[in-house]
Formats: sequence, structure tokens, C-alpha cells
Amino acid sequence: MWLGKIAKTEIVLNDYFLLLLGVYFLLGVLPQALLLFISVAWHEVCHALVAYRAGLPPKSLELFPFGGVARFSVPLAFYPLKEAWIALAGPLGSFGLALLAFIWRRLTGIEADWFSFFLQANLVLGFFNLLPGLPLDGGRLYRAWRTFQVGAGQATWEGGVLGQFWAVILGFGGLVGFFWGIIDLQSVILALFLFNLAATEKEAWPYLFWRQFWRTRYGKGEGILEEARWLAASADQPLGRIVRRFRPGKHNLVAVLDGQGKICGLVGEREILHALLEGRWAEPLEKLLR
Repeated sequence: MWLGKIAKTEIVLNDYFLLLLGVYFLLGVLPQALLLFISVAWHEVCHALVAYRAGLPPKSLELFPFGGVARFSVPLAFYPLKEAWIALAGPLGSFGLALLAFIWRRLTGIEADWFSFFLQANLVLGFFNLLPGLPLDGGRLYRAWRTFQVGAGQATWEGGVLGQFWAVILGFGGLVGFFWGIIDLQSVILALFLFNLAATEKEAWPYLFWRQFWRTRYGKGEGILEEARWLAASADQPLGRIVRRFRPGKHNLVAVLDGQGKICGLVGEREILHALLEGRWAEPLEKLLR
């Protein structure tokens, strides 16, 4: 559901959030639903404010019950430091709102259930989003850290895998809680959404890899690079798996090993990259040996 546009950013309410608000209305807890909306919206506003400050305004913000997804015209993975600050802004904003609510309760002595819900919702939003897995904020912090070590593509793949891992844990815990009558199936549905979003993030890794690779290498012109990076792989390894180990900014060379572990040839990154551009991702490395 499209809510409107603030500056250059469109605000969208996810259908699952709408369903949750409807369920809360039917259960007679509409104030809690509105407080949840305020908490999530504030969480995303904090992201957007820091993003605008960093010169990377989001195109849209989609609000989910556990947070939101900001979409940018330029991948944040190419700006790891900025991505880290933008990602951290959301949980810090949620914790700050929870702290203000706690201080207000101590000053006024208010003990209403809806107020406790508001405080707890912000704490849950803050801590849940710090889990290290995409598309959560913790996953973006993890990607920003790993990008310096393995590049944006591999870091995105790892973050997506971690996101799916936490989704499985959440779904399993939800099923156990439902079986024992502790909670409803809401966490299971949430886990399915998180798993799907993590899979979508993970699918972006080839694009991020190629774009970063060409920007840091051949986009600056041909020439002799100062540093080479050696890899070793068995002859039957598919090219798509090998390229994940490539690092932008270094010249990647692959030593091809036979069944006895002996080097039977060398393959340069150019041959592998050209083969991948032709769609030969599953082709074994030995096919490139001359």
C-alpha cells in the first residue's frame, strides 16, 4: 500500500503489515497496532535521515512489522562505511525511543498495558534488527564489515545465507511455541517473509560482484597490476564457484589441480570472466585449460 512521498522517498506499507493491523483491530487492540506502526516508522525515519545526511537518499521505504526495507538507486554495498552508519541508525533510534518511554514512565508512574507494549516493541525492533543476516540491519553491518575483506558480492551472499539461517531458527521456534500454546503462528509467517527477503538479497551477489569488479579493475584502463592473488582449485570445480573467491582490485590467478593434487595448468581471471559472461557458470575449470 502506497502511503505517500516525503522529499525523494516513497513510503510503502507492506501487505503483511496491513494484515497484522487488521488482526489487531479485530482483537480489539488497535492502539497497540498504531503504536507498532509508529515504532516501525520511526525506525525507518532514522535510517532515512542518516542516508540523506550521507548523500544517499532512499528511493522508497517499505514498512514491515519487524522493520523496513530501504531501496536505493545506488547499491549501499559499494559504500560500506556509509551503509554501516545507515544500518546502525535504525536500532539506535528504536533504543532511544524505548529509553525515552522508560524515563517517561518513571517520571509519571504510568503502568498502562499499551505503554508497556510500546516500550517492548521498540526494544524488540532494536535487538531483532541487529541479528547478523540480510535484510536486517545487523546483516548490513555484517556486509559492510565483510566487504572490506571479500568484496561486496561475497559479503552479500554470506549475509543472505545468515538471514535465511535466522529465519529458519525463528520459524522453528515459532512452531515449538505454537505447539506448547505459548505464541501464535505470527512468528512463523514472519520467518517465511524474512527467508524470502534474504533469498532476494542473496540473488543480487553476481550483480554486485561484477559491478564492483569492473569498477575497481578494468574501469580504470588496462595496465599491469601491482598485486596478484593465487587460488588453487580442482579441475572439476565449476567456474561459478571459483569466481566467488575472486577479489576486486587484485589479479586473480587459478592453479588447476589434478586428482593427485598436482598442478596441471594455470588459468587467468580473464578466461574465467569471459566464460561466465557467455553463461558457462556450471562448466568445469578444466575446460579452460589449453
